[in-house]
Amino acid sequence: MPIAEVREFVRDAVRGTSLTDPFAQLLGGYALFEPRLRFVAVDDGHTRIEFDAAGRVAGAETLLYTRRLGEIDRFFVALRDELDRRESHRRPAANGPAVERGE
Repeated sequence: MPIAEVREFVRDAVRGTSLTDPFAQLLGGYALFEPRLRFVAVDDGHTRIEFDAAGRVAGAETLLYTRRLGEIDRFFVALRDELDRRESHRRPAANGPAVERGE
């Protein structure tokens, strides 16, 4: 994906997830982390997305290590889901039934 389209793509990917829900963030200890995103153009059609959840409180990374990994994992799962959603909208509708029946 070109770097010009990545910010909107990320915004669409995390919309409606617990990554943007303040209540879920509070319960998950996410308030102790400051997420940082970096977008690095690889070439004209590809961009690398880097996510870092740095601690806002000293020791937060150590105490909540598994939660931090979970946040990073959920972020990239949201991106993958958005890619899949966009790909499914691009595919032409199949002709005929979805499941063939042997009669």
